[in-house]
Amino acid sequence: MKVKRLHLQNYGRFEDLTIDFAPTSEKMGNVTVIVGNNGAGKSQVLQALATNLSWFVAKLASDEDGFNIDKTYINNGKNEVKASIRVDFNENNPMPYGLEEDADWSITSVKDGRLKSSSNYMKLLSKTVRSFRSNLTKEDKYSLPLITFYSVNRTISVQIQKDIFSYQYDQLDAYKNCLNSNSIVFSNFLDWFRNSEDIENERKVSTESILEGLNSENEKVLNEVKKILSQLKSSKEDKVNIGLEMLEESKYKIEKEIHEVQKLQKHSEDISRDLPLFFVKSALKYFTGFTDFYIRRKGTATMIVEKDGEKLDVNQLSQGEKSLLALVGDIARRLAILNPSLANPLEGEGVVMIDEVDLHLHPKWQHDLIDKLVATFPNVQFILTTHSPHVISDRNDILLYSLDDGELTEMPNVYGEDANTVLTKIFDVDIRDSKVEEQFNVIRRAISKHDYVKADTRITELAEKLPSDHLELLKCRLLLAQAKLAKSNKDESNHAKD
Repeated sequence: MKVKRLHLQNYGRFEDLTIDFAPTSEKMGNVTVIVGNNGAGKSQVLQALATNLSWFVAKLASDEDGFNIDKTYINNGKNEVKASIRVDFNENNPMPYGLEEDADWSITSVKDGRLKSSSNYMKLLSKTVRSFRSNLTKEDKYSLPLITFYSVNRTISVQIQKDIFSYQYDQLDAYKNCLNSNSIVFSNFLDWFRNSEDIENERKVSTESILEGLNSENEKVLNEVKKILSQLKSSKEDKVNIGLEMLEESKYKIEKEIHEVQKLQKHSEDISRDLPLFFVKSALKYFTGFTDFYIRRKGTATMIVEKDGEKLDVNQLSQGEKSLLALVGDIARRLAILNPSLANPLEGEGVVMIDEVDLHLHPKWQHDLIDKLVATFPNVQFILTTHSPHVISDRNDILLYSLDDGELTEMPNVYGEDANTVLTKIFDVDIRDSKVEEQFNVIRRAISKHDYVKADTRITELAEKLPSDHLELLKCRLLLAQAKLAKSNKDESNHAKD
């Protein structure tokens, strides 16, 4: 499942906006990033996507309508707002309910007391939903696409329920609060994590019990065979030779089976492993560098992680660490529930929208964030907004847009560019304070005009205000030294000619 296009008419800041999302014919990746100043409309684009996609989720889960467009989004001076979407469902939209791979639908809203010029269009969406429902009816563990939106106002809730029993999740549970919550309910992830741990532990105990029983029974039979063999070997009758051969063969087979059972006992943890839980733990470790994730049940239940050799309660982590852990954990949990038949549920499909994906994250974590999202969730389409130059220089297959005063512009690839270049080229931001930059310009002009005294003076003045290792200041010192050396060499050459 991939969102291909969104068309907004009189929606918020946009009179008429069409935006295509990766993958496209030019950008084959699954990531679209939108940048722009505060108030440019980035959040409105994601909100419109979430509103449209809510109709698929609501009709699939309970055959109800999705969210209506809030009337406050109607563009000033207009009576009606319309949001249309085109979604590619791939093989999930086959016969018997339609041959179309793409499904288009639209929703409208009108000011109170006005007439609508058009109604909601849901024909192809209805066919698509019937197809999903048909497949889910025939196959109980039929995979469903992930759809979720993380708003800029998201908060983290980490408390685990006091009482929870082993629970068999239904795929549709993964859609709860997927598009209409301002918080990442991390407690939902922790509850799922503990439930998965309980199931894994029960499976481990059961596996160990079965293997121990097999081993014990085989030992008893082997001892009986050895006893009979000993008695027969002491007999002098020739008739027992055939029996001895058969017993020797049986003894060999039993010993071999005991050996195999003992091998299984050594790997009982792998045999009883809950694979979705294993992959989720691996994803969390990959993103955060933390290890040994588990639920501490003594006292108030909570998740424990190991960071730099120290075991910490998740509540002791920084806001950025909790934010990343909660985000990745929530995506992974939903995918695990939606894809019970996949060996690795993190390879499930879907659409994830994240407003200000860099929120609370240190630049070091921002730098490879998209790379890690794509590597961990390879079939998920990500539609993101950001203010970070580190995020958008992460990969070369990102579809990058800039929003400015309601106008959308596709931006050039900035993969591998340094942060200052990205700030200047994409965000239109000066790389340093304008007053300091003007003084550097004065120094450069003075050097180019061979006014080395003035350049020296300005460098000395700046050196009193800036750090001694300031890179641009060092560059100016070097530029001045090179200019002086070149002038000295030229003067010597002219003197020699004279």
